[in-house]
Amino acid sequence: MTGPGDLCPLTAADGLPFVFGEPASQPDSPLLSLPSELLHRVVFESAADSPAVLVRIASACRALRIFVFENPDTALWRDILITRYDDPREAAAYPVARERIDWKKLVKERTFVERVMEKTKDIDELARIVDRLNDTLVDMYLDLPPKSAALSEMEDTADPHLFFAQPATRNGPILEHLLRTPAFEKLYATFSAHEPEYRQNPDQPYYLRRRRRRPISIPALARLHALLAPKNTDDMDPATETYADARAHRGYVRELVYSGSHYREDNDWAPLRPDGTVDWTLVDAIGDVMMLNAMDVLSMGVDLWSVSQPPMSYGIESVRGLGFLGLERPANLAPDEPWDWAGIGGWWNGSYAFMEYRHWVRLNEPHLLQVRRGVPPLDLSTYAEAIGDLMEMQLIVDRCPSDADDAYSDLLGIKRGQIEQAPIETQLPVSDLLPPIHFHGWSRQVSTGVSHPSGAPHSFVRGVVRLTADNPPEIRWTIVISYGGADRWRLECAQVGGRGARRGFFGAWTDADREEHSPNGPVWYWKKPEASAASDQNSGLARESALGRA
Repeated sequence: MTGPGDLCPLTAADGLPFVFGEPASQPDSPLLSLPSELLHRVVFESAADSPAVLVRIASACRALRIFVFENPDTALWRDILITRYDDPREAAAYPVARERIDWKKLVKERTFVERVMEKTKDIDELARIVDRLNDTLVDMYLDLPPKSAALSEMEDTADPHLFFAQPATRNGPILEHLLRTPAFEKLYATFSAHEPEYRQNPDQPYYLRRRRRRPISIPALARLHALLAPKNTDDMDPATETYADARAHRGYVRELVYSGSHYREDNDWAPLRPDGTVDWTLVDAIGDVMMLNAMDVLSMGVDLWSVSQPPMSYGIESVRGLGFLGLERPANLAPDEPWDWAGIGGWWNGSYAFMEYRHWVRLNEPHLLQVRRGVPPLDLSTYAEAIGDLMEMQLIVDRCPSDADDAYSDLLGIKRGQIEQAPIETQLPVSDLLPPIHFHGWSRQVSTGVSHPSGAPHSFVRGVVRLTADNPPEIRWTIVISYGGADRWRLECAQVGGRGARRGFFGAWTDADREEHSPNGPVWYWKKPEASAASDQNSGLARESALGRA
């Protein structure tokens, strides 16, 4: 079955062999008399800018048709693909370079998807091929080459142009453009697990305006949607349908994020599935909630929150990581030194959000509330949850998990060996590609004002970074926050873009003890640029300073 934009092979008639490089059967065809290497070059130069030209070339005669579509040597298709797209053999996401690549299929599928998403607006037609579109777009994202580790450390420093000195990616601009097309927006709106209308439930005390759920949802669409920052409604005209849809979507993602039923024992109370893979529907929703909250604070003129702008900027480049290709433990690293393959050590910024507890109960456990007449519904599309402090966190990689116990003892001013914190374990499947990284550190608030200050002193944090069971694997963060000798909060997160991606990690906070009726909410952290981290180090916010003031 073919569709618009397909590069359709035209089958040659049986029994009509043709050998390139030998005299052509047509005496007036010097092109076909060329050696195969030269013919390859001519065809390639003709079709490099537009692979669809191959169809016209192949339709010229049987010999060219065989050369283009039935030639066992796929070098032509390979050269066309790596001229327009990133070379899949250099894809950062995979730990081992792929050897078997169907070059012709990749060119055909990507050319097809580009044309369909540029020209097709009918949702029924798009729905029939949604899996094909998703598979191709995700494949293009996974084929991104790794960014430079050295340049990543200098991003947002003295020279702002260093960001654009990153190794070029061909897939990035194409993918970003396709994810902003009306075609993708329609697919996402149709298959992101909700209907556009509200349903009323007036018989439920403190009832909510909730969405009807579609029986079919497509996590791959959420994964793709999570690659770009959401649209800020401040840039929209409130009288338009686009604004109304955006507000409705914000209500939907709030319900997803704050619904406690999504965080259970069988998924470690994390935005993960019981099989250990990332739940992209949840991660996408958490990302939207947190980034839109950051945009709200920025629109109020809170300068301290300007540090949240870079992780939301630069499109696909913000979710382009260092990857796993060829990753090995550094030869100059001593055997007893920890290997920070995930880039954990250093300074991080972040924040969290929460609903008023009575509203969280209305959403999750309305049966606990006394029935009152005349109580308006809780409309999450216009609801304004509380935005937490802008936080900063310093993390130190541990040689072994007990390092965190010693550091916490020092912070509390007690003798080492007298405290043993609960180990951070998981029951979910994980990847054994790389060892888990244990770490500890300190966290403190940076800002107050429009955010809600916790009033707490430096808090102690400890955690583990692991690889998920996804293929290729994703990066999972688990952080436990302690105050005064007791565990208080637990964060379970997934890093969007993988190792070293500047977007950071999104996830959920819950009560560390998972007590009954305890609330939950979203959290987001991203790593500081090296220049900012160095400034913090010099300003007395380093480890020694934290210990001295504890």
